[in-house]
Amino acid sequence: MALVVRGVTVAIDHRMIVQDVSLDVRAGEKVGLVGRNGAGKTTLFRVLGGAVPPRAGTVKRPPATGYLSQDPRSDDVPPDTSCLAHILSGRGLDEAMLAIEKLTVAMGENPTDAAIARFSDAHDHFEHLGGYSAEAEARRLVDGLGLRPDRLELPVGALSGGERRRLELARILFAGSELLLLDEPTNHLDIDARDWLLDFLRSFRGALVVISHDLGLLDDAITRVLHLDREAEEATGELIEYRGNYSGYLVARDAAEERQGRLAQRQSKEISRLAERADSMRGQTAKRAKVAKNLDEGGPSGRRAGDRTTKAAQDQRSAA
Repeated sequence: MALVVRGVTVAIDHRMIVQDVSLDVRAGEKVGLVGRNGAGKTTLFRVLGGAVPPRAGTVKRPPATGYLSQDPRSDDVPPDTSCLAHILSGRGLDEAMLAIEKLTVAMGENPTDAAIARFSDAHDHFEHLGGYSAEAEARRLVDGLGLRPDRLELPVGALSGGERRRLELARILFAGSELLLLDEPTNHLDIDARDWLLDFLRSFRGALVVISHDLGLLDDAITRVLHLDREAEEATGELIEYRGNYSGYLVARDAAEERQGRLAQRQSKEISRLAERADSMRGQTAKRAKVAKNLDEGGPSGRRAGDRTTKAAQDQRSAA
């Protein structure tokens, strides 16, 4: 299982986004998280990606998880880090290269068998990580995402916001993640870069969870929709699942809303019918109560009339 969420509650201050949510995302599944603007999708995503802890519950992710936030500039990356080194850090190659450099110096100063063995081990590790083809692969990813090759020679702090997002996306894709959590990945991409990314995501074999307003991405690259249904800031949201792509979700949602509308109409008619019947019964009850009151023999007028009738009947029997 690539992503396991159990009993998770997410809140901002006193505003509850979701409460006691559980879900699973398996390898190969591609999930779109949708909902109205302001519903709390990005806040929920930050919890799923590990940027902030949940208020309650647990989130389990594989070690190889790539999380693209809405603003990577806020991530904890030293601004003087070179862009190429930042991409290579996705697989730990920056540290592997540094280790080789240090061991090369140490071996030159003191070429003992132990120093040579340490250098050999570091070299094998670097090769295992794909070190010799890594730079070419990094440049291919950057080119696909529309970031100029010369920008890789700059420090991270010199990039614009859009360039920083493309660089971070390249690092995540280079890392070979088992789980991708991408918040608006097509923002700042031109048409060619967007199409390149869609092709990449279609062939991606890991698990994908994505927030996007790009309908093409949601239709082409996902197989399941999670709708964060939260209509007001003071309300607690609900995650509703739909199988299929975004267009299928819209059809299913419209059908569900139509069914709910018809049900609400029937319920309204039934409530009106029962109310009318209740009013009628109250009217009949009042009328019956009035008649009963007039015929009540317990009343003074009723007793006098009854006495006169009884006496007349007795007189007629006596005369007979």
